[in-house]
Amino acid sequence: MDAIQQHVATLLERVAHWNEMMLQERSCHQELAPDFSLVDWLKNDELALSRYLRFLFSPDETHGQAALFLKTFISLIKKGEYYSPVVAGDSDYNVRVDCEVTIENGRKIDLLLTFPDGVIAIENKPWAADQESQLRDYALWLNKRERPWTLIYLCNHEPSELSLPEHTPEVLKKNIITVSWYEVVEWLNTCLCDVKAVAVRIFVESLVKYIQKSVNGEFIMDSSRELSEIIRKDSCSIESAFMIFNQMNEVRDSLLDEFIRALNDSFKGYPFVVECYNQSSFKYGTNFYIRFYPDSHFSLCWEFGRSNYSDLYFGISDESLGADAGRTEKICTAMSALFSASQGKISTHWSWWSWDLDPQGRNRIPRNWSNDGAVWVKLRERGEGSIFETIREVILTVYQKMDLDLLR
Repeated sequence: MDAIQQHVATLLERVAHWNEMMLQERSCHQELAPDFSLVDWLKNDELALSRYLRFLFSPDETHGQAALFLKTFISLIKKGEYYSPVVAGDSDYNVRVDCEVTIENGRKIDLLLTFPDGVIAIENKPWAADQESQLRDYALWLNKRERPWTLIYLCNHEPSELSLPEHTPEVLKKNIITVSWYEVVEWLNTCLCDVKAVAVRIFVESLVKYIQKSVNGEFIMDSSRELSEIIRKDSCSIESAFMIFNQMNEVRDSLLDEFIRALNDSFKGYPFVVECYNQSSFKYGTNFYIRFYPDSHFSLCWEFGRSNYSDLYFGISDESLGADAGRTEKICTAMSALFSASQGKISTHWSWWSWDLDPQGRNRIPRNWSNDGAVWVKLRERGEGSIFETIREVILTVYQKMDLDLLR
């Protein structure tokens, strides 16, 4: 072992000792439960997030905080020097807040806030991909109402040209703004300073924690300052830390490959193989899947919707892009019957897909693996309640109970 390898080993030993101390500390947190998030156990898909925002925006809702959340959100828009048809003032707002508003072409606006002096529409995009001309269609509809309006694209990246084509008139583009989920966290934290009801504080704090972890992909770790001090102890520790960091993609890739091999070992004798298309942190699209028929367009698939192993969902993928609409409907019906606890949807590339990864609703499979070491360690577990057993359970359910001719 050369000198730098010795430094790396020493640093790993120090960090392992620190982590052991943190685990011991957490074992004493029965009264505080710092890792508990209420929203993890409530509905937490895109529609649920829209409904939570609707609840907070509505001054007359049971949160009892009047227009606190709404005023602060509008102040956030003004702070960002965005155009707003509504001016943040001291009086309560006369506002109607609607969810899933259907417009003339059948599209649905996630949130519509209607004020006497204008309209704010919100397109909520925590995970899903843009749809063709979606924002342009919303903007055209809002513009026809002949009232001041703003369309907020609630997302961590700018709208794609698919959703907002380059030739969209400037008169529409100027009223479309992007607000990130990082800004949503800032807004909620600002509101928390003035929330008086304990129950509401718990809900908002849980919502913040959920957005940070499941939307923004942040790995929240207590006592990180102490760990930083260990790494910054001397130049050798810093160099060793970066050497370890630069190896993490390879470590995660190898752990996933090991996981897939173990799945295949457990299915020896079955007429299918679990395959893996691994893009790791380079781009979105890392997935593992089973094609029950070699020449079929359909696969039982788990896919990460974003890079860095984030936003995992599962379902039946369709490489024909829904060419057979009748079969797509049958597959969707069959999967919805098999996994009734999961909220399944149809999209261009999927005959049925869901964010609800655990068919028993026990939250056994995390959505974001990214840099969470606890998740990667769990890939090696094989007991009841493990990620391994949960995925095997889904595979066996489809193989044993579904009409596989639908996937031919």
